[in-house]
Amino acid sequence: MPVAVLSGPVRESASSRAHVLEPYGLERLPDYDYVQEEYLASGTAAGEEFGTRILVRRPAEVRRCSGTVIAEVSHIWGGTSVWRAINRFLMRNNHVWVEIDSQAPSALGLVAASDPARYRSFRFAEGELSRDFAATIPFAPGASGDQLAASYDAFMARWWNATPQSPDILASVAAALRAGLPGCGFAARHVYLGGISQTGGVVRDFVRHQHHRYPGPVFDGYLPGASGGPALPDIDVPVLEVLGEGEFQSVRTPCGVSGQTRGVSHRRADSEVFRLYEVAGMAHRETRYLSEADRARLADCPLPPGAAWSRFPNSHVYHALWQVLLDWSQRGTPPPPSRYLTTLDGDELARDEHGNALGGLRTTYTDVPTSTLVAATPVGRPSWYHGNETPFDAATLRRLYGGPEGYRRAVAERLDDLLRTGTYLHTDAEEIRGAATVSV
Repeated sequence: MPVAVLSGPVRESASSRAHVLEPYGLERLPDYDYVQEEYLASGTAAGEEFGTRILVRRPAEVRRCSGTVIAEVSHIWGGTSVWRAINRFLMRNNHVWVEIDSQAPSALGLVAASDPARYRSFRFAEGELSRDFAATIPFAPGASGDQLAASYDAFMARWWNATPQSPDILASVAAALRAGLPGCGFAARHVYLGGISQTGGVVRDFVRHQHHRYPGPVFDGYLPGASGGPALPDIDVPVLEVLGEGEFQSVRTPCGVSGQTRGVSHRRADSEVFRLYEVAGMAHRETRYLSEADRARLADCPLPPGAAWSRFPNSHVYHALWQVLLDWSQRGTPPPPSRYLTTLDGDELARDEHGNALGGLRTTYTDVPTSTLVAATPVGRPSWYHGNETPFDAATLRRLYGGPEGYRRAVAERLDDLLRTGTYLHTDAEEIRGAATVSV
């Protein structure tokens, strides 16, 4: 298998911060004594030369590195969803994060365009690619679920055609990471590929069509999140798939956008190498932790009367499930069984007396509820992929918990259950436990 040639790290300059497509979480690097480095990557992919870059965030002292790399590609329109979701988990555990700019639209249209001189070595086999790949997810309020799904599938075909070298770039960079980063002495013992939303689709495609093409496991495991499609096959390494409530077409149709799933065709039996977790209450994108840019962008987005942006902890779910995948891959620890949301006709979700989804992977937000959770906000773009919640009134809270102490006790008991099953991590459980309060 070809191994990408890495050169660098590329020197930072006063103006080079623009090459970071999503600065979210960078302010935490000093707190964990982490550094960011950029390397240029080159080689051959799909029979033609390529030139791109990778972005690395790792412990400043190489000896602290765990040996585990969690890699993702940058979203086709920029941003790194896995970093956004799990940067605290990564840095708490001294793992190394790597962004691989293998998708031509974002590599050329965003990274290279931010500093053409710095990235003059970038090259891709463009095919149907436009450097300013301007297509957006189809948005059609009032359209049926079938119409939305058809337009979205056509859009997805366009993005695959726009970046034919991406799979080989991913494989060759993974091999280079195992060989070692130049200039710092770090070589990966384990390399995993994750993605959320469009990049979750990249991971699913790699599992379905690419993994078997390379000698030896190119990646040691995969975690595709917030995507969907046909059921994934068994391969020779663990695959752990995560879907939020917000990926289902029945949830998204009122918003005028397609669900990532196609009915429940993604569901399949558990095996020695596969699990699927559908998460009740989880929106496509988290609003519990917001950057200043997020807050500014959402400030003018309308919400239903009485509602607020959801505090559902997407990140906590991803933290726990990434740990499940790593333990499964590296220690052989059996993961919990798959968890499916309860569905009625098609992919319509069954709901409890409060309107919250039944079944699936649970959290205190659904099992000790204080609000009705809506996983996709049907008030137009760009807020559809964020969830909202409408708090219960005081009478409902008194009926459910009696008072603040009863609520705190119920949260603590449920967290203990989740910790026992391995679907919550202690640090995150303590955050929830410490904030458990209601006014009745």
